[in-house]
Amino acid sequence: MRVGQRFGRVLRQLRLLGEQALRGPVLAVLALFAALSVVSLLLARGAVQYGQNLALNMAAEFIGAATVIFALAPIARRAQQGGVREHRRLDFSWYTDRVVAATRTVRVLHTFSRLFAPPFDQRFFAAATGLLRRHGSVQVLLMHPDSMAAQQRTVELRGHGDVAQLARQNLRALAAFRRDLPDQLRRRAEVRLYTASASVQVYQWDNRLLASFLPLGRLSGDHAQLEVSVDSPLGDFLLERFDELWEQAVALDDYMSVRLWVTAGGTQREYTARYVTVDGAYYLDEAAILAQLARERNRAVHAALTLEPARTYRVEILPDESAGLPDARSRFTEKYDHPAPVLVRLTPQP
Repeated sequence: MRVGQRFGRVLRQLRLLGEQALRGPVLAVLALFAALSVVSLLLARGAVQYGQNLALNMAAEFIGAATVIFALAPIARRAQQGGVREHRRLDFSWYTDRVVAATRTVRVLHTFSRLFAPPFDQRFFAAATGLLRRHGSVQVLLMHPDSMAAQQRTVELRGHGDVAQLARQNLRALAAFRRDLPDQLRRRAEVRLYTASASVQVYQWDNRLLASFLPLGRLSGDHAQLEVSVDSPLGDFLLERFDELWEQAVALDDYMSVRLWVTAGGTQREYTARYVTVDGAYYLDEAAILAQLARERNRAVHAALTLEPARTYRVEILPDESAGLPDARSRFTEKYDHPAPVLVRLTPQP
């Protein structure tokens, strides 16, 4: 997997060099110098020994150009890549300005981010949509609100924020953003949830990124930020960490809803429903499943989930006094920011 990731980075670097060479201002300057060269050659046509003088001057220019390209340019490029610029804090308006001008990639790795909340969210979403229309990509990695890592980070913040609650708010905003995108753009706007402790945050735009380690007792956005090139040793390390978390993360679509097949009386139907989990059972909010259960009356109804295709679940409507139901309703309100009056329970079968 790491070989593939490194090969991908090599391709990104080659593409970056090609795009830099083909930028509009560069092409304009090259065209200007080419025109001036042609005019100079035409004016010098009457000079004595024109061919020998032209060959001598061109040879000297080729040697100078080769020296710059093969000797001085790599040195300057390495110096630029290795340079680190320090910012006193994470300025989300400043970062959004970079997203507006981005042409290829935007990546965010954080526990939760104020970038996806007022007053920054709408402008960022507009900038991200513009990037997607330019055939760029957006990848967002946030901490899974139900993970142990979210609980640990909340303890580390010492009262400065509830990571699970703030991450859920971010996820609802990101889900709404993706839902409003056309299908061809939505495929390039991906959001995933990681469950490990990342210890770092990353805000990337094209070949630059801002990075910071997660401090104790403070929000990382209020901490010093390092701006580096993605091709620097630090940038390479951070993107490798991003790729590792990305491969193991849960897709936002799988967090917000679950696909299932409900079987009853020899008939199978497919549904997509919002859900929460409590003690290994799934609690669903889906009116169509309720209607099917009402039609089946006392017959057994079973379901299979795409998240766990090897298991079978018993489907049932619970009375209000059922154990686990109050907790499920509370979690549902926390997750979706509105209550579910009736929930269907899926209990795993032996």
